[in-house]
Amino acid sequence: MTVTERKAVYYGQVELIPGIVCDGYVLDDDTAVMSERGTADLLGVDQKLLNRMRTNWPPKVLKPFIDEGLSMRTNTVKVVAKNSPYQGRKIVIYDSSIIENLIRFYLLAFANNKLRKNQKHIGERCAVLSASLIKTALDTAIKQACAAIVADTT
Repeated sequence: MTVTERKAVYYGQVELIPGIVCDGYVLDDDTAVMSERGTADLLGVDQKLLNRMRTNWPPKVLKPFIDEGLSMRTNTVKVVAKNSPYQGRKIVIYDSSIIENLIRFYLLAFANNKLRKNQKHIGERCAVLSASLIKTALDTAIKQACAAIVADTT
């Protein structure tokens, strides 16, 4: 069986929190992802933390909040997006499901006062991200519903 290497065909800068700009990509199979650097910027962590998580999963502080058997699986893709500063290179990516889980795990650990002092900023960032993503999801759902109604009436 031949495994096809995914390619990052579209690149954009994602700004979910004002002033926090992260590298986002869409792959050739239409999967939305962020680069490892973009994910680190989004969560407000050092990229080395994500590297450690890939090899030492799950962190003790998050373990009580993680679904049994969930892995921190990442992939490497080749960037072919012409507007990306990493065109032609391979990068580590995190899909939106992994990013959502990381936000949820840190937020739950934060809400249960389980983060260490040097981790609380991650929980705070995840709380802000959750609020931002809720607004984005509501806006998108309302606009999609209205577009469906407009399409039905034309």
